Amino acid sequence: MLLYAAQKRQYRQQGYGGGVRKVSHILASLRSFLPGLLALVGFCFVGFWSHHLYHSLLQILSIALLSSIFLFAWNARPFLDSDYFLLIGLACIPIIVFETVHMLSQPFIAVLPGGLETSIRALLASRYTQSLALLLAISFLNRRLRPKSTLYLLLVATTAVVALVLLYPTPLCYTSYGTPTIFTSASYLITAAMLSGALLLVHRSRSRFHPQVLGLMSVAIGMAVLASVASGLELSLPGPWELPATLALALSFYLTYKALMETGFTKPYETLFHNLKQAEERTRAMSLRDELTGLYNRRGFFSMAEQQAKLSQRTSHNMLLFYCDLDAMKTINDTLGHKEGDRALMDVAAILQQTFRESDIIARIGGDEFIVLAIESNDTSVGTLRMRLEQNLIAFEDRLRRPYTISLSVGVATYDPELSESLEQVLSRADDLMYQQKQSRRKRPIA
Repeated sequence: MLLYAAQKRQYRQQGYGGGVRKVSHILASLRSFLPGLLALVGFCFVGFWSHHLYHSLLQILSIALLSSIFLFAWNARPFLDSDYFLLIGLACIPIIVFETVHMLSQPFIAVLPGGLETSIRALLASRYTQSLALLLAISFLNRRLRPKSTLYLLLVATTAVVALVLLYPTPLCYTSYGTPTIFTSASYLITAAMLSGALLLVHRSRSRFHPQVLGLMSVAIGMAVLASVASGLELSLPGPWELPATLALALSFYLTYKALMETGFTKPYETLFHNLKQAEERTRAMSLRDELTGLYNRRGFFSMAEQQAKLSQRTSHNMLLFYCDLDAMKTINDTLGHKEGDRALMDVAAILQQTFRESDIIARIGGDEFIVLAIESNDTSVGTLRMRLEQNLIAFEDRLRRPYTISLSVGVATYDPELSESLEQVLSRADDLMYQQKQSRRKRPIA
């Protein structure tokens, strides 16, 4: 319970000082992967001494990291709040196989036949699998995965791809002159584009990630993009591009492993309370909104209007409260059905949103009753707003031609911060004025 209270206080505090906290999350992410980064940089020194040893050690490290990602994701799947990392973990199985084939078919090892052609085929298969997994994983933030069925499907697909890599007779990656084919060059560009898309999707869904996990996955995908770009440059420009390409790929695997550990092991409570906070905010937002129109409901209106009233008292600006009632609502329901009545209410909501500013507070507080608090207005703007509302009603009717006429009875009352009058009292005055207009105006019949 104490842990829960502490974590809850921490997430409540995260609503303030957002810029400082973002920096702290970035620094925390940097500290998190710094040991692994230093270890991988150490491999660069090995690369200057022996390229083959450097390549083999990084391949072994990558396979070990991929195995750890799979094992942890598979065993932690009951505790993960989404299947994002589960899909990435399952995708590690084919990547492990492809990376192993890539390593064992290298000309300087030559355990598997095919030489450089087979090695590059396996490498491209690995890159495509990684890119596709990261691109698709984002859809499983909200959907569930069938782990065993997915695993069996991946095993069958991996077997088929390995057979093609080893046995396909026509050269795909290198010509008979030893130069890379268009397929090879295009593959690196395609995987770089796919990974960039995955990075964009992650940031579009950033509210679903713990900030530190978001930072780790962003850098992980960025490293994968760098690996594809460096591999592509290796084909066209002279230079030691293979060293950073291999290092960036291994670093990408390491950061993915760290992100998974943060989610399921190191900070599972922080991740849990982050998700609870997001769910609480969504629930609170839903409790303040009218389900049909999306406008504020009565509770939401007064929650927002009370804040504006305090601001109005400090600035000494009047506000206008419009009380609107949809005429002939009962006739529409009785004649055309409740579905058409609901559509009429949504039409009114759209007209009010078109008429008033985004800063004004618009709400549906009853069956056919709407209220609008026009902020920083005064009595001289009443006529202008009434005219604009009437013009929008006429334009709406001319454009959509409903089988009835949408008309509103409107009462307007002024909120003066200098008077000791509550919002409820102003609302009551506007309601009385609306009722007087409804009684005096001519009702428009259904067309």
